[in-house]
Amino acid sequence: MMLRNIPATESERLIKNLIIPPRPVILEAIKRAQAADDPNFEEIAELINSDLTLSLAMLKTVNSPYYQLSQKISSVDQALQLLGLRNTCNLVEGIVLRQTLCIEHNDRMELFWEMATRIAMIAGRLAEHVHGITPEEAYTFGLFRSSGKAVMAARFPDYIDTLEKGDRFSRAEFIEYENHRYQTNHNVVGYLLSRAWYLPEDMQLATLNHHDFAVFDLHMDSEWHHVCTLIALTGLAEHILKMNIQQYEHPEWRAIEPLLLNHLALKLEEYEDIVDEVSTLL
Repeated sequence: MMLRNIPATESERLIKNLIIPPRPVILEAIKRAQAADDPNFEEIAELINSDLTLSLAMLKTVNSPYYQLSQKISSVDQALQLLGLRNTCNLVEGIVLRQTLCIEHNDRMELFWEMATRIAMIAGRLAEHVHGITPEEAYTFGLFRSSGKAVMAARFPDYIDTLEKGDRFSRAEFIEYENHRYQTNHNVVGYLLSRAWYLPEDMQLATLNHHDFAVFDLHMDSEWHHVCTLIALTGLAEHILKMNIQQYEHPEWRAIEPLLLNHLALKLEEYEDIVDEVSTLL
């Protein structure tokens, strides 16, 4: 079984027409330090501290209510000790992603990133109740899942209007609308970005296919299962967030929800308990 992929020639054409930012140098350095046999926490803290904007954004995030700290922390070193290396590096990757793709002084995109960050956090919490996936994986995918929208907003001046119109469309209709206007869509662009940033292949495929719920009907194998788990966790996380900020329920949700819960082997009662827990955080 193969999930839908993008041929190399098509990828080259799209990359020429879009600006797909490479993974920033500081993130490369942090990833190398993280991958060492004996990671040096002091070296990683120094790398993060070398970028004032990054270090301040990290401390702001760690001190947010989501982490439920008994007292605020004041240094990157404290964050590393408290959160651990993997959590810290995932958090940094998300912040760098936002800094790299964010359009300044645009309220719509500020809201987009706020939503993406919260979806990532909720997905990480949901992953604690699911076998075969770590909260860190779910968090990272939650951030990258819709990152193609940010790339398209930077490339196409009218894309913000497209996003607002898309709120009224089904997922398939929105993808079709994007394809008609731009000859591509945010799933494809996000896939190209995730490749350029060297995300694991299952996250690349989940980014490409996260609007296609037919993947849940495909024959089960390990690759299929993990990709679908990423899609299911973030789909539930997005719905939970929308209900907590009193947004509309997506018109397709009643048909989608059973698919996601069934794949994750979550009973409705168990899921509702998790929703209550997350709602308290939000």
